[in-house]
Amino acid sequence: MSNRSILVGWRSRWNESLLRFLGRRVRAAVDIEDLAQETYLRLLRAPNLPEVRNPEGYLLGIARHVVAEWRDNLRPEDSLSLPDDESAGQDGFECELDAEISQLRLEEILSGFSALPRAVLLLRFREEFSYKEIADRLSLTERQVRRHLTRGYEQLRGILED
Repeated sequence: MSNRSILVGWRSRWNESLLRFLGRRVRAAVDIEDLAQETYLRLLRAPNLPEVRNPEGYLLGIARHVVAEWRDNLRPEDSLSLPDDESAGQDGFECELDAEISQLRLEEILSGFSALPRAVLLLRFREEFSYKEIADRLSLTERQVRRHLTRGYEQLRGILED
């Protein structure tokens, strides 16, 4: 199955979720649409799309990277595109509630992990730290961070699939 046909299915199933995710991070609708399009373009070029076990999580992970790169490239006058807390509205509240429930579930699952992998995963998920930021915070190398994240993701997948 080609990436294009896979993405058609993903878009019909999770596009609304992607747009809500982006809407919590970006104010201007034109930016949201551009970032969604960039997310799908990156996925179109992904080599292992048919093997993805958690498509929605993978989609939102790519979107998170797209937003991070977009923010890194913002000019000061573009900062109006960033959301403020009062503009989130009802959809923002519902998304935040879903995120809160997901966060509680994640923390419940991670409580069974040993301290270092748990810390690495929480810094990545909750704080959205880069590998370098996590490495600096925990006095690790980026390679060690990658290793902990890879093993942690595998453990999470195993738990969530049960």
